[in-house]
Amino acid sequence: MKNTFKLTVIAAIVALTAGCVQQADNENTASAISEEITSNPVTLYIADDIITMSESAAENITAIAVQNGKILDLGESAELLERYAEHPNLLVDKQFEHNVITPGFVEPHIHLWLSGILMSTDFITPGDWKLPWGDVAGVQTEETFIRRLREIEATKPEGEPLIVWGYHNYFHGNRMGRELINQVSDTRPIIVWHRSFHELFYNDAALNMLGWEESDWKGEGAAYEQLDWERGHAFENGAKVVLNDTLKFLVESGRFAMGMERTRDYVQSAGITTAVDPGVIATPEMYQQMVSILLDDDFPMDYWLMPAGNFTYSAGGYDALKGKAIAESQTQSYKGQDQIQWLPKFVKLFSDGAMYSQLMQLKDGYTDGHHGEWLQTPEELEDSMRPYWEDDYTVVIHANGDLGFEAAIEVLETLNKETPRDDHRTSFHHLGITDKNDIPRAVKSGANFSVNPYYTHVLAELYSEKGVGKERAEVMARGRSFIDAGGILSLHSDAPMAPAQPITLMWAAVNRIGLSGETVMGSSERITVHEAMKAITIDAAYTARLENEIGSIDVGKYANFAVLDQNPYKVDKQDLNDINVMATVYRGESSLINVSNAGMKVTANSLSVLELENHYGHNHEGKAHGDFCETALYMQQAMGKVVN
Repeated sequence: MKNTFKLTVIAAIVALTAGCVQQADNENTASAISEEITSNPVTLYIADDIITMSESAAENITAIAVQNGKILDLGESAELLERYAEHPNLLVDKQFEHNVITPGFVEPHIHLWLSGILMSTDFITPGDWKLPWGDVAGVQTEETFIRRLREIEATKPEGEPLIVWGYHNYFHGNRMGRELINQVSDTRPIIVWHRSFHELFYNDAALNMLGWEESDWKGEGAAYEQLDWERGHAFENGAKVVLNDTLKFLVESGRFAMGMERTRDYVQSAGITTAVDPGVIATPEMYQQMVSILLDDDFPMDYWLMPAGNFTYSAGGYDALKGKAIAESQTQSYKGQDQIQWLPKFVKLFSDGAMYSQLMQLKDGYTDGHHGEWLQTPEELEDSMRPYWEDDYTVVIHANGDLGFEAAIEVLETLNKETPRDDHRTSFHHLGITDKNDIPRAVKSGANFSVNPYYTHVLAELYSEKGVGKERAEVMARGRSFIDAGGILSLHSDAPMAPAQPITLMWAAVNRIGLSGETVMGSSERITVHEAMKAITIDAAYTARLENEIGSIDVGKYANFAVLDQNPYKVDKQDLNDINVMATVYRGESSLINVSNAGMKVTANSLSVLELENHYGHNHEGKAHGDFCETALYMQQAMGKVVN
């Protein structure tokens, strides 16, 4: 229960005589507050430790006055208690008095709609997971996978379909398929989804439930070559053929709705009050269900969407104007509601391939001789971006390798020369491998940068030995170089690819500790705790043009806060990851958190799983296994006919 009380004049006097120091000046006494302020309730949030991230707020702030969801006033608690003592409807909230209040965290690159699909399933994964609805212990053998599958199947009501996610052939064997799943049940529909999202396995009952016959899996072209009816196995392009029917089932059965409910809790558990989702592709049914579920209960965050311009470009026959028209049509037909809205005039485009599958484009190539891939060639990127640029759009560009980054910078420079713009805020995202010499060019061109620092933790040690080499791998996901060049840097997760935990991202960027836990990868690229805090608050807000509304605790901004159990500035930087999120406050309303910082558990088991997945999880045949921006592209292609 909240520790709150309505403050009367007597209560105010008692509070002050209990030890509060009076600091009000004569012009700001309670009698001086305006009629406009007294006409609406005011809540005072009191805390011993408030981190404002403000350039103008005074030091030693211990109280925040909130009215109508916005920050009305800041100061020391005694000062504000006296100033608003005679307010007829004042609530003093002391539930966080001994915690730390910071601005609500801003996630500039997260995919809630993909998480909604993932979270709708039962997890049987190699790694351990800590989730708001219960922990999941990882299993690493075929025997234990089938045993867990049988255990879950036995708990389900008769006839209820079962979908599990997390099968991985490196751990769970290569026998997965129709025959093996039928041994678990030949009457219950069961679908086993590969951890990469790119493969699915169906038993007989699932094939029947979805109304498929063998003829539906037969046809001409590469897609049908990747469908195996006898095994009940759909993979890569073949999976795209069957995905629409599978997603339709998720929506109609209510499973996607459950996944979105879980996603809401998962994201809030990390202290996120603003989530930006670049590149949303969903069927109309999925979109409407996503919106209705998220808004069905208290949804303590803003969720900003932007179209995937690469997809609409291809859907428009590689006609840039048609692609832009399709993207704009999407934002009109998929109506925003309440705090779920399309960022005005934002679009996402792509440069090169994924980090996890080692398909980023590198200037000096790979040490084993394989080649990266373009998701949009430089020519396609320039062509598709031009009409957005000329219409004053803000463009987010997925770029992972140094060649992909350089090519995207050249596109930006070309367009800026053709049609100069002062505040375009083109934002490069992910930035796995970058050439330090290219960064000043991008800064000079007016770009900002959003890095996924988790790459360093889970990939840098492995890539030092395989594919990339020590010199480049150690400085992957740079931090210091962007800031020293004068750039604005934010941190993101690309969740569900990395944990949707800004504190974990901060820990990764500040420490740059490899997966072994023993090696610092590229110490010269470490950033300070303050720089990292900016990168998950005010500077992350800047990338979405929201810095005047959120990102710091300042008068006039929305009252969005994260409540922590420890101060990031006061703990050992290697212990940042141990900070728990106790609650969030969204537009003045608090929501407590039961399980803080949910996601894959950082256990010895999970670390060994990640190491093995990283070792084998990338291949060089144009297939990505593990990068959820790649998975988003995969979903886009699968649902192309639906959204058109």
